[in-house]
Amino acid sequence: MAGAKGQKRSAFTGIFIVALSLVSIYACVRQAKSETVTPATPAKDKPVVVAQAAAPMQVEEKELAAENKPQSLVAPRPETGLPVFESPHNLPKPGPPFNKENSNPDVVMKSIPKEATGLEDWVKAFQEDKINPHESLDLDKKHTPPLKFDVEIPAVGSMPNVIFPHEPHTYWLDCTNCHPGIFMMKKGGNPISMVKIVNGEFCGRCHGRVAFPIANCTRCHVKPKEEASAK
Repeated sequence: MAGAKGQKRSAFTGIFIVALSLVSIYACVRQAKSETVTPATPAKDKPVVVAQAAAPMQVEEKELAAENKPQSLVAPRPETGLPVFESPHNLPKPGPPFNKENSNPDVVMKSIPKEATGLEDWVKAFQEDKINPHESLDLDKKHTPPLKFDVEIPAVGSMPNVIFPHEPHTYWLDCTNCHPGIFMMKKGGNPISMVKIVNGEFCGRCHGRVAFPIANCTRCHVKPKEEASAK
């Protein structure tokens, strides 16, 4: 009896396993079919053609196109209202204001001698009678002859001392242009330094603006320390 019951149980278990396997296989097949359904092919978009509008032509371009003339790529000269001179080499007539005759600096300055740096040498221009400045804005003021008086200014470190010549400055400057507003007329009364000069004080009121630049050291620092100490 026990052997027969064991056989029946084994047979039932086998049938159950086979049935469960069939069910699993059926479920897998159904799922595979649902996933492999071919989607509908979307309709292809037709290309949209946009008409290109022609760029509007300017009136002048239309006229040139109508006349079949070659168009120049050079921009026309702007109209500034300033006078156009026949020759850029004609110097202006004497008498202020010169810019009414010719405002081209290359023309006005062409007879002024130049330094090695290419800047105008105003001292040399005065000595060669190229210019004749007046030392005061008051044209009725009596002319004062240039003052031949040099002032030695000690420099810091091994830098040569400065020799300040009054003569070239008084070619066109009155004493009141500098004294006492810029320089005190007292020995040791002017704490001059390169920092102050660069910032527009003392010599920097003119040099680097309307006179030769302060970067030209050898124009002012001309007296070596050994020569100064020997005297």
